[in-house]
Amino acid sequence: MTTSPVEDQDPQARLRDLEAMLDALGDQAVVRLGPDGEVVRWSRGAETMTGYTEAEIVGRSVAVLQTAEDRDAGLLAQELEAVRQHGRREFQGWRVGKNGERFLSRITLTPVLGDDGSVTGFVKVLRDVTESARTESLFHGLLESAPDAMVIVGPDARIVLVNRQAETLFGFEREELVGREIEVLVPARFRDRHVGHRTGFLSAPQVRPMGAGLELWGLRRDGSEFPVEISLSPLETAEGRLVAAAIRDVTERRETEQRLQRQRDEILELSTPVIQVWDKILVLPIIGTLDTLRATRLTEGLLDNISRSQAEVAILDISGVPTIDTQVAQHLLKTVQAAALMGTVSIMSGVRPETAQSMVHLGIDMGRLRSRATLQDALQLALAVLAERAGTARTAARALTNGEQR
Repeated sequence: MTTSPVEDQDPQARLRDLEAMLDALGDQAVVRLGPDGEVVRWSRGAETMTGYTEAEIVGRSVAVLQTAEDRDAGLLAQELEAVRQHGRREFQGWRVGKNGERFLSRITLTPVLGDDGSVTGFVKVLRDVTESARTESLFHGLLESAPDAMVIVGPDARIVLVNRQAETLFGFEREELVGREIEVLVPARFRDRHVGHRTGFLSAPQVRPMGAGLELWGLRRDGSEFPVEISLSPLETAEGRLVAAAIRDVTERRETEQRLQRQRDEILELSTPVIQVWDKILVLPIIGTLDTLRATRLTEGLLDNISRSQAEVAILDISGVPTIDTQVAQHLLKTVQAAALMGTVSIMSGVRPETAQSMVHLGIDMGRLRSRATLQDALQLALAVLAERAGTARTAARALTNGEQR
């Protein structure tokens, strides 16, 4: 039978090895306590953390590290008794170093058992978490002061943390949200799609808006929905990768945009009015520069009026158009072609000499579109077209009547 080198060591050597291992834990203080909390062993990490040397502390109660308030309350005896009754315990509290400065410590207290199972002492491990607690407090402070609703989500898509603005926006208490999947804040009809969005983000996390180009909606506790804008940011933490979602209610902005759009539509309609000046004659005065949107609205408005009035002639007056280029000409031709498909003759008026010269120079072919220099001339031509059409119609009617009599 063979034994390991460790088993061959005498107890004192093994103890020295153990103490060397404890001293290697530089960021933690490891303390061996007697049954009443007196210090028996003191690691170098404990000396570094508290400022007390082993000679200064061994034999004294570890309560020397507690605040005066905790000592007066008998906190050490309570902690030791809890460990005797229930075994290993972890807790957090303020401790005081030799220089009188406080530090926040995360503490693990473990009982040491004798051969008969009785508690013969304790091992206390302290870790200074003051800086991490300060950072966490700062993070929480920034989160609460953020102007938007903030929701922090874990890798399992469950909510880890929310701020006060999120409570107000969605109508939930934070205790109702923490631990639930983020989809609780998404309308039911969008949840399947949302799962795909968040999965895609977690696979390639980066600071970006969520669902760019899409309309996103949030769901309040009362079941009401509202449009939102969401910005996502990955957070690397000791607990793993989290996602911070900044959520903003854009209801007011959407309403403003819709109102402005309606106003733009109304202005477009006012800038391209279709006027019925005679039975079956429409005039469309065009003022200003034509762009694609305005040209589309112009064509739609003209065709709608032709359909309602059964107009046979449409006069497009361009005296208010500052310049004629290829793009404007193309817009006019499309309007004329659309009107022709409805059986309406188009006449262009207001063609100034410089406009005509520019069109010729650009090589713009307006096809068989009739044109006149003034609106008055265009109206006279329109009446002539109506008379011609009326005469043609009467001739056709007489021919049809004579044919039937035969």
